[in-house]
Amino acid sequence: MIPYSDVLVVANTIDRESGYVGQRLREHGLRLVTVYRDRGQVPLQPDPSVGMVLLLGSEWSVAEPVDRAALDAECALVRSAVGAGIPVLGLCYGGQVVAAALGGRVAQAPEPEIGLVTVETADESVVPAGPWWAFHLDVIDAPPGAEVVAKNGCGAQAFATERVLGVQFHPEVLPETLDDWCSRFPELVADSGSTREGLVAQARAAEDDSRRAAYALVDAFLERGTRR
Repeated sequence: MIPYSDVLVVANTIDRESGYVGQRLREHGLRLVTVYRDRGQVPLQPDPSVGMVLLLGSEWSVAEPVDRAALDAECALVRSAVGAGIPVLGLCYGGQVVAAALGGRVAQAPEPEIGLVTVETADESVVPAGPWWAFHLDVIDAPPGAEVVAKNGCGAQAFATERVLGVQFHPEVLPETLDDWCSRFPELVADSGSTREGLVAQARAAEDDSRRAAYALVDAFLERGTRR
């Protein structure tokens, strides 16, 4: 039994889709309340009704902040939630924010990681091996005290503490979301050696597997986050 009903979701206005992750949270009876980092809406601490914080991905990068005030506010929210024992799940940019908030670092990767990737996981029950969708130009150094749960040739792909999980990949991504990203960043897709049509076709073919993997990750996160 999950002892709370509200999930505070932090997103950019243009990237508000929580996809498979949001679907699974709603299936657990949770209500998603979204605030937008690019509108200055991120609170420095969660309301008493909030029992979980979900940080979605973004075209932004912690390695080269677009809005320092927004990043500082989101880091403060993460630290406040962690201090209160509230579970925090960060996806891609959200994972970078979690790392930065807790003393880790984020750097620019030498080349983009775009497409389906697998990870070497230390615990399949926490982070399955995938494949997962990647769409980023960053490398995370996990914060002190966090366990690197998954990695690949690009670096750390997931890190965890008792009630925190940050991932560099995108468990939430729907085929239509990936199509939108490819249309917005054609040069990044081309630099990775992929095509928009090829990636979207892959996403549609892998839709059932992607949903199952995302649901498993969410279920494991909720189970760990509600332990007392």
